[in-house]
Amino acid sequence: MSGAGRAAAGIGLSRLTGVVRAMLVTNILGIGSVGDAFAAALRIPNVLQNLLGEGALSAAFVPAYAGLSDRDRAAAGRLAASVAAFLLAVTAVAVVVGVAAARPLTRLVAWGFVGERFELTVKLVRITVVGAGVLVVGAWCVGVLNTQGRTFLAYVAPVVWNAAQIAVAVAAVLLALDLADAATALAWAVTAGAGAQVLFSLAAVRRADPGIRLGPRPWLRRPDVAAVLRRLGPAVAGRGAFQISAFADLALASLLAVGATAALAAAQALYLLPVSLIGIAVAAADLPALSRLDDDRAVAAHTADRLASSSYLVCGVVALYLAAGVPLAGSLFNLAGLRNAVAADDITLIATVLGVYSLGLPALVASRLCQNELFAAGDTRTPARIAVVRVSLAAAVGVAAMLPLDRVLVVNGSFTGFSGLDVGDFSLLGDAVRNDPTLPARLGAVGLALGAAVGAWAELALVRRAVLARR
Repeated sequence: MSGAGRAAAGIGLSRLTGVVRAMLVTNILGIGSVGDAFAAALRIPNVLQNLLGEGALSAAFVPAYAGLSDRDRAAAGRLAASVAAFLLAVTAVAVVVGVAAARPLTRLVAWGFVGERFELTVKLVRITVVGAGVLVVGAWCVGVLNTQGRTFLAYVAPVVWNAAQIAVAVAAVLLALDLADAATALAWAVTAGAGAQVLFSLAAVRRADPGIRLGPRPWLRRPDVAAVLRRLGPAVAGRGAFQISAFADLALASLLAVGATAALAAAQALYLLPVSLIGIAVAAADLPALSRLDDDRAVAAHTADRLASSSYLVCGVVALYLAAGVPLAGSLFNLAGLRNAVAADDITLIATVLGVYSLGLPALVASRLCQNELFAAGDTRTPARIAVVRVSLAAAVGVAAMLPLDRVLVVNGSFTGFSGLDVGDFSLLGDAVRNDPTLPARLGAVGLALGAAVGAWAELALVRRAVLARR
């Protein structure tokens, strides 16, 4: 099996268990205030993973580590250990700050949360931020394992993280925990699962490259380490744009009717499945090989082949999400009828968000594959600048669409309110309406999904232009 195939298999298992986890979490916590709080508590600490994790680290670390591994394994081991020491130091400080500043951080990001929903989110963030910090080390493990050809082990590790939450979710049902207690138990499972995942990955790293010696003697002043850290800056800036996008989505969703944040999280579990299996898996597995190619024509041919083979799969997924979104979401989030805890109108909302998200899937996957050419050439600045454009456009379109759509209700599987919709009305719903869990679901979250789709196509156009200019 090829490296991309092994990566896809590993990511496939991790994402499938992730879908099972999302199914159970959505079914137990529901599309309401507690579901919103838990979804926000997963997103807010992700600033650590998004800035220092897999995307930025792969772009900055993998090309240097891969090239050095071919020439001097001992030097490559020292480079990897130095990068790990740097990540541990930065992450430890960030986790302490995150725990101490959970309340202002939550207020900064989840503007619209008030009362019990806000307090529960703060409580959960103080727990999950520790797990997010631990997973930064897991991202370093992915870079090492990818370079050493252990792509399956690199990407199957999150199964451990998902399994911890699945086990706790099942226990929450069996013990009949109330919603807030179930959310707290799941937050602890997030952190415990992160620790178990990293231990699994570190054992695999030790077998893959015994020359890596983690300890108190980093080589941060070595030229190769300095080069990685210089590359890491622009890569972090690019991921920073992604993080701003994630925070913007969460902040804007918190201003919508209750349940919008949970509905977005449920839809994203399915939306990100093909992105991971086709886009991220192939791109991550190919990056070490592309970094070793000196012929631009060979790199271009490789990218073209990947784009052609992935397009058929992605278009099939888009067709499925658009044509069968409601029965698919109903079967998954109501556990095939075993526990019909999610209301039918909430299922319709999730399916509609998923369908609109999927309009950007072809562009999103193609962008990930094309960006590899830039990363392999050591260019992390161009993708970072393009990411800023995508984030800005997605936010602008999302705001323009979400506020009018939040006045459209989902009633008995149909949309009510389009006939009198004022597309120029950008005022928020009143607090009493927006925070009332007894009122029907609303389509505000669909506006944010539309912004993401438009941003994805703009990103692809700019990435393609940058790649063609480099050739």
